[in-house]
Amino acid sequence: MTRRTIVGGLVAAALLVAGSATAAPDPVARGREIVTRKCGVCHAVGPTGDSPNPAAPRFRRLNERYDVEDLAEGLAEGLTVGHGPMPEWVFPPEDVAAIVAYLKSIQERDGPSEKTAAPPKR
Repeated sequence: MTRRTIVGGLVAAALLVAGSATAAPDPVARGREIVTRKCGVCHAVGPTGDSPNPAAPRFRRLNERYDVEDLAEGLAEGLTVGHGPMPEWVFPPEDVAAIVAYLKSIQERDGPSEKTAAPPKR
């Protein structure tokens, strides 16, 4: 191996690492991916459409029931709900931030202004 090859390889590696460090994933896109994968089987997780399970609330209308920011604690510690077969999900802090960012991005703005506390935790 020549010195030029080694230096070229080091430069390429440094550029790759620098590029990945600056290209942090968009939290809204990450949140959308998480809720689509974990919640989309039952809930309408996008800005349109009905929930596959009619009893499951549409995520774009959560602001009618809760302050979406208040859901962060429950997502981190585990949400327990009083309906059906919903599993208890517990998410790491970086996923919680992404989920809340996504939920905030899709909320319909014409809902009632009266909100309740976040759902009870287990």
